[in-house]
Amino acid sequence: MPGRVDGVKGGSILVVEDEARLASAVVDALREAGYLVEHAPDGEAALERIAGQAFDGVICDLKMPRMDGKEFYRQLAAASPALAARVIFVTGDVAGTDAESFLEESGCRWLAKPFRLGDLLKSVRDTLA
Repeated sequence: MPGRVDGVKGGSILVVEDEARLASAVVDALREAGYLVEHAPDGEAALERIAGQAFDGVICDLKMPRMDGKEFYRQLAAASPALAARVIFVTGDVAGTDAESFLEESGCRWLAKPFRLGDLLKSVRDTLA
C-alpha cells in the first residue's frame, strides 16, 4: 500500500499529556525512534490538532485538566474511529477504578505510569503495525 507507514519510521504520533517533564521525555524518545511527533497538553488541544493534521497514532494520559482522556477518546471515536483504534493510554492508577472499566471497554492498549520508554516504543510499533 503506498503511503502506509511500517509502524516504525516516519509515523506521526500525537502525545496528549499535561505533565511537561513526562511529555518531553516521551516526545524525545519517539523522535529519536524516527517518529514525527506533536504534543498537546490536554484533550481539548488534542482535538484541535487532530482537526488540522493527520496522525497515525495517539498516546494519551487519562487524567488531564480541561478535557480528560476518557472524554477525548469518546469525541475522537465519534469523529475518527480509525484513529481511535490506535490510541495508547498512559495512567497512574487503574486497578479497581472506573479507569479500569473504561480501558477494558475501549479495547485500547495502555501502560501504567511509571513505564519504561522501551515498553512505550514497543506498544507504538505494535499499534501502528
